[in-house]
Amino acid sequence: MRLIDRDHPDKLQRSLTHEECAAVRRFCGDGQEVRPDDLGLVTALLEEMHDGRRVRRWLECDCWQGSKKQPRLTARVRDDGPRHFVRMHQYGEHRCSLAAFRQGPELDTQPDEDSARPGQHNPLKPVDDALDYLDDVHEGIVRPGDPAVFVSGRGEEGRQLPRLGRILHTLLNDAAFASVDFDVLREKTHSWQRFEDYAAMEALSPELDLGQVLYFKPWIKPNEKMAEIDALPWPKKKVRSALLLFVADEIRDGAAIKFTALGERLVRPEKGIRAGGRDHDLRQPPYWVLAVVDRDRHGNARFREAFAQHAFSLAQPVPLDSHYERITLELLLGVIEWVRKRGVDVTVAKPLFDREVRQLDGPSLWCRPDFELTFRTVEASASSRRLHRIVVETMGARESEYLERKSRTHGIMRHRGILMEHHVEHDNRQPERDNAFFRRVAAKILTLAGVQQTQGG
Repeated sequence: MRLIDRDHPDKLQRSLTHEECAAVRRFCGDGQEVRPDDLGLVTALLEEMHDGRRVRRWLECDCWQGSKKQPRLTARVRDDGPRHFVRMHQYGEHRCSLAAFRQGPELDTQPDEDSARPGQHNPLKPVDDALDYLDDVHEGIVRPGDPAVFVSGRGEEGRQLPRLGRILHTLLNDAAFASVDFDVLREKTHSWQRFEDYAAMEALSPELDLGQVLYFKPWIKPNEKMAEIDALPWPKKKVRSALLLFVADEIRDGAAIKFTALGERLVRPEKGIRAGGRDHDLRQPPYWVLAVVDRDRHGNARFREAFAQHAFSLAQPVPLDSHYERITLELLLGVIEWVRKRGVDVTVAKPLFDREVRQLDGPSLWCRPDFELTFRTVEASASSRRLHRIVVETMGARESEYLERKSRTHGIMRHRGILMEHHVEHDNRQPERDNAFFRRVAAKILTLAGVQQTQGG
């Protein structure tokens, strides 16, 4: 194995030692046993590949001796999570133990959800390999020309989120739709260019990228899309299918509906639409919808199934868990606009996956806040501007079981940042609670940012 320059792939940086090669294969090879020293070697290698801001090196495998195109790994960092390896399918598949790939062995040792202490559950994480967006074919059942047979993907690593929902969350997270873009918000439009650019860079195989499989126009008929899919070179052991992603104006009678100049366009999956978060009645549009397009056992193109997730608005479709969170986010946007006029730039994000809280004397804990606000101290040099984080939780119920569960996770969240709660109830005191929440959050931001507050704002 060797490290090559990301911008100049023909330039060799260095060859890995025998110990480093073995550590990478044990660490990322599914079913391999990791040794105590492997983590240190892998961590140092990932830091050499990714400096925390961008990829600087690629790791080229040596399992295809004599080939002009060797399999490669890149490094990725999501949010504030750790660096990890990602396969680059456009350079071919591995012939070594990395052919059965895993992000890291820690997933094999996570405690079960039912027996785990608070924060030590099996964390919800993104789908790291775009090839896993496609369904596996039953070994020995499907042959060329046979009707397609579909099976579930790998075991769920997250809690209470089906496989298709985890794919949707990954797409929204990686294409930066899980945070608020204020430039887009002012224009009152949302751009799909981010998705198109992102999908074009995600390789499913040496000949196929995600942009050829993922599309965004619900008015395209399933048979038209499947005709395109049938003409594409396809990864072995994967079922031919496409993914339709769009923001639905309404969900009614089992169909996701998009209003267009030519009328309603309906996406009605044969196996129904599952809902994420707490909005199971699907009566608070708009919604993100991710649908699978494939062929049934008779070869007919269809929408097979879909997953829907609450969205803030058509102009700014930040994914949410409920309409309660919509009320909170609307207030937060007002707060952020207000403090920006006073010199504080705040980023608001909706975490779609669990955040890690590291402990000095114990295993990492995991939590998923409703929102996170991040900003820096204003009056300081560029190198010493301290980063601040406020964690916001929407409290939408008063039941004792709900409050007890929240109290357990809130203790973990306080290690990530300053926790602030917004209580949402449908009564005549809600405007009073909203105003108080607005003032508390705005004052806390200005205080932490070092901005002097004047009486009356």
